[in-house]
Amino acid sequence: MQSKMSNKFIEYISRLTAFHFSLILTVSVLILSIGIVYLIAVVVRVQYTEFFLFVSIVLPLILTPPVVYILLKMTKNLRYYKEHLASEIEKNKEKDLVMYEQARFAVIGEMMANISHQWKQPLHTINLSVISARLSGYDEQKLDKSCDIIEANVNYLANTVNDFLSFFDKKSIQELKPLEDVIKEIKNIYLLQLEEAGICLKIDLQNNAKDIRLALSISQVILNLLANAKDAMQNIQTYKEIEMQFIAFDDYFKIRCCDTGDGVAEENIYKIFEPYFTTKDKTQGTGLGLYMSRQIVKTLFNGELYLDKNDRSCFVIDMPYDTNCRLEQR
Repeated sequence: MQSKMSNKFIEYISRLTAFHFSLILTVSVLILSIGIVYLIAVVVRVQYTEFFLFVSIVLPLILTPPVVYILLKMTKNLRYYKEHLASEIEKNKEKDLVMYEQARFAVIGEMMANISHQWKQPLHTINLSVISARLSGYDEQKLDKSCDIIEANVNYLANTVNDFLSFFDKKSIQELKPLEDVIKEIKNIYLLQLEEAGICLKIDLQNNAKDIRLALSISQVILNLLANAKDAMQNIQTYKEIEMQFIAFDDYFKIRCCDTGDGVAEENIYKIFEPYFTTKDKTQGTGLGLYMSRQIVKTLFNGELYLDKNDRSCFVIDMPYDTNCRLEQR
């Protein structure tokens, strides 16, 4: 009961405020109108008659209230649309967050497969070293050699785990790392899978690219481009190569990822960055990779991710030097 009364009181106050505003504005316009009409009559040397006085009074009384009403209505509508727009922006942020998480989960599944690939050989080597140590008859030299092999492979496994953990740790995605370290981590994660697919990965650092420091979140973008390039050459029987160029210009940083596949089909050029669009089988792709990669480049790096119009097998990233992309001057 009290809440209903308070709501009515607030509504009454708002109406009373609007009425007062209209009344004040009407009186103000009325006074100005009388003064302005009188000044015009004096300037043009026309006799200021009762007719002019009547017009200067009647017109403001007739026109001002509806104009004020329209303005108040427009203000109310603008407030509504502003609130509605803010609500839609918040919904879009939530939607992007959900899609970002979906994309990350899809990458997690692929990375888990990479872990199993990368761990098979070191674990096999460790197993052989343990067998060799058991059969060594406690020969100190052979035991030391076996221990060295085991230690080297255990360190390799530990480093691989750290690479994967840093990739999926949300707190570390803003961490700036030298470009060479980013490339090294990407190689540790994905190179073996490319080699098993018979694909040669060529890395080309141009200008002062070695002096670039990037937020680690760029790794997800590059890994997605590598995965797409790998899939694009799945049915290619000839030489397969992915070339990644990292070029440091005076005011921005460029990354190019090109493959020897057939490139994006012409009918898909304007669709590839749409969410959930994929040319792969539904069991192999979510259609979120390129969309989220572009969002990451735009949001975190104020840059652009696009397909090279002159070579539809090349994706390009342009990033201005900013908080998450820096050219360290040595």
